[in-house]
Amino acid sequence: MGKNNKRKRPNGNVPSQISKLPTPPSDSSSSTNRLIDVDDLECTINVLEILCEFPEELSGKEMKDLKRKVHELYRVMAEGSGLGASLTSKISTALSDYRFTDALIHLFEMYTRNLQPKLGALQRWVRECDATSGADGSPGDPEALKCLDLILRIANKSQKSNVSTDKKVLGTNGVSTKDESTLVDGRDMGEVIRRKQVWKAREQNEEIQIWKMIKEGTLFDTPPPTPYPNFRAVHHVLAADRKPPNLYDSTVYGSSPGAISLSPSSSRPMPSKIDVPEVPGAFVVLDVFTPEECLQIVRAAESIGWESDEAASGSALTKNSILAKNFVWLADPSFLSHFYQSILPHVPPNAPISVDGNGGGKVRGINARFRVYQYTQNQLYRPHIDGAWPAAGLDPKTGEYIHDSSPPEDPLWSRYTLLVYLNGEGDIPKDTGCTTFFLPSDKMGVMESHSVRPIQGAVLCFPHGDTLGSLLHEGSAVGEGGVKYVIRTDLLYEAKGFGQFKPPASAGVKVGGKDEEGIGG
Repeated sequence: MGKNNKRKRPNGNVPSQISKLPTPPSDSSSSTNRLIDVDDLECTINVLEILCEFPEELSGKEMKDLKRKVHELYRVMAEGSGLGASLTSKISTALSDYRFTDALIHLFEMYTRNLQPKLGALQRWVRECDATSGADGSPGDPEALKCLDLILRIANKSQKSNVSTDKKVLGTNGVSTKDESTLVDGRDMGEVIRRKQVWKAREQNEEIQIWKMIKEGTLFDTPPPTPYPNFRAVHHVLAADRKPPNLYDSTVYGSSPGAISLSPSSSRPMPSKIDVPEVPGAFVVLDVFTPEECLQIVRAAESIGWESDEAASGSALTKNSILAKNFVWLADPSFLSHFYQSILPHVPPNAPISVDGNGGGKVRGINARFRVYQYTQNQLYRPHIDGAWPAAGLDPKTGEYIHDSSPPEDPLWSRYTLLVYLNGEGDIPKDTGCTTFFLPSDKMGVMESHSVRPIQGAVLCFPHGDTLGSLLHEGSAVGEGGVKYVIRTDLLYEAKGFGQFKPPASAGVKVGGKDEEGIGG
């Protein structure tokens, strides 16, 4: 896809800067004993100048040999002049250049020195490691997955492995643990991922099969009105203004109280919490929404319309996610209040404390900005780490959409991801469409996958927004003939007095109504 983003130089002319370069010496005696011809040197300088002016030309695997050689030249120059680069930047550069063996060496140094990178670095590293994978989620370069395993150990400070015996990870012969457990949602993950049994918080009790209704044409008794009642567009972003730039516009639709009719508390089961086994900090709250309430949400999204999502430029072009369609919903206060009160007894009352002392603020609410996703057959959201987000809302005076609606004196930021499953196993083929977490195993170089099965009306909650404790996860592919509907939003905590008042830009936040990356579920 990266080829579509290349820019042609008009009339084949070189940039004006190149014309200002000093003319190479013409004295033949000075170049007789040199290894590089003057004409070759001038051509090389021209190419480098073009790449500096148009860095997008560097995207794509066909440029990896060039990037490797340029890095080697930089390393020679740096060592010779006493310059140096931080361990984080060395890892970033090695991964972006597909030099996974070099990256492993630097990652192992960070691991043994017990150093913590920034969350933004972790997110970038995960994307670079995943760039070699196939469009169906199958693994790419085994060395890239070894890097990913070591990244997780750094982030989670895993105590499962012994550093004195872990240096074998730097070898190139891989590991020998392949068995039937290497299949994840039917995909052969090679010898680097051990699949744990798919976990369900319980068997589905009552369920409405929404996808079955859509296929049978019974989702609506009568054609829905246009515009859809109690929903209105509150914000619109052009495709070119999204971050990263997209091929499609994005619209936020706000709801009015009563847009989703909520069942009285007397007629609904009491929500209950169950921890996800072996996934630190992750838990499921059951019975937050009834099947009928889930059906109403999907009806609204189906009637108003789903929006596509496809990056137009940037690093996302080289990634292989088959992105789900989405409906962006700014939920109304009455719906948010029900949601919040239902899960409040079960969520951590205070945000986690990070290694640098941030965190600890009290839980305050749920981010009103919802993304309702529709995953059809084979669609998935590739492995990623979620960033932190501010509290979106509407200006109480103008009604204008505000990406960060918290007052400066009382800022809020998210520290937990909330995934609301709107349909269940009746619509989603067995052991597919899960939310899958990837964690270090007891053997370095081997990861474990822990898949959580969707249950209609349940909410999966897990930590994000910090290097320590943020979980690598994917929205796994939906099986043949199935569809998954899920909402992605956040649990908000007080930020004032607890380190950073707002999420850092490196964690994925783009202010001013811009779009964002890495929030699928």
